[in-house]
Amino acid sequence: MSSKRCKIHYRRLRRDNGQFPDDTLSAKIAQALNCPKGATKIGDSVRNRMTNVPRVDGYQRVLNNFHLGQDYVFGDICLFSPGQMQALLQLTSDPEHATLEEVMKAWEIAESKAPEGHEYLHGIAYWMAIGDHFYKIQHVALQTKASEEYLTWLLRDQSQVIGMEHWIELQAEFDRAQVGGDLGDVKSIEIGGLVPETIKAEEFVEVPKDIITHGSLGEKVAAGWNKAKNVIVELLGEVEADKLLAQMPADAALEVTVNIGYRAKKRKFAKEFMKNIASGLRNVPDGEIRIRGVDGEIKGDDARLSADMNIRKVSDQSNLLDIPHVIEQILEVHRRFLHDGKIVE
Repeated sequence: MSSKRCKIHYRRLRRDNGQFPDDTLSAKIAQALNCPKGATKIGDSVRNRMTNVPRVDGYQRVLNNFHLGQDYVFGDICLFSPGQMQALLQLTSDPEHATLEEVMKAWEIAESKAPEGHEYLHGIAYWMAIGDHFYKIQHVALQTKASEEYLTWLLRDQSQVIGMEHWIELQAEFDRAQVGGDLGDVKSIEIGGLVPETIKAEEFVEVPKDIITHGSLGEKVAAGWNKAKNVIVELLGEVEADKLLAQMPADAALEVTVNIGYRAKKRKFAKEFMKNIASGLRNVPDGEIRIRGVDGEIKGDDARLSADMNIRKVSDQSNLLDIPHVIEQILEVHRRFLHDGKIVE
């Protein structure tokens, strides 16, 4: 049976600001699945685990398969839109006689409805919680933010195993082997996509370690087109600012709010500062963040802690992963990370 190379992303529940109870994340998920909901437990009916996607009308997420282990909880989250048609690209004008090499101006596009009793899936993400550790094989439509939203709904709104003042924040960890021995060794962070060819890669704004935003002195609103535009240009650069402004409706007013803070030059704040940076950037796609470490190199996709593993598919022709092997491989990644000292219990 063939396999697929998958990136297993690592996250850890953040709990340093009182936003989660004392119990571990996996314990609370298991408790939620065992909670009664109507005549059944939440874990006994898939409809008890279905919820709408915030800010996206017509889409739903559902925890479909799950497994409660001795010290972990595994599950997959599925994204779908009830009744939505699937677009199909017809590669030839006459499928019976034409060849794929036939020169055509454009291929036909048709739509197909799912068979009765089925829905088309837009994505599947596989995850596992071990204590406060969280691992995920994500889909482009189901990344970490989707997991935070779904699990917060499951634990807080659906089962009430955490309080209304609680929520789930899955903190990314920088890979020490990539960026240095500690978060304090990170010299700068760059956010954004590919650098335009007209701009040198070295020309980005650094976040110095000795500048810490430790408190807010107030906010200032830059009203007026020119003032607000200047702020955006300073933050994003001329190229990206022009792209953003070009997308604004003609009758829209431009207003930019800037938070004014003060600077502290005590290096002991560096780790806390970088931790807050990591928290704020936790949902930025991996390819959109680059780190400059102690060795002067800029690290991209590998800056955050993750591992690539071969995982069996359910069949040679399928894109679906074999769930027992997903569980086995995630547990192996967890064992390696502990053994190598990349994470601690």
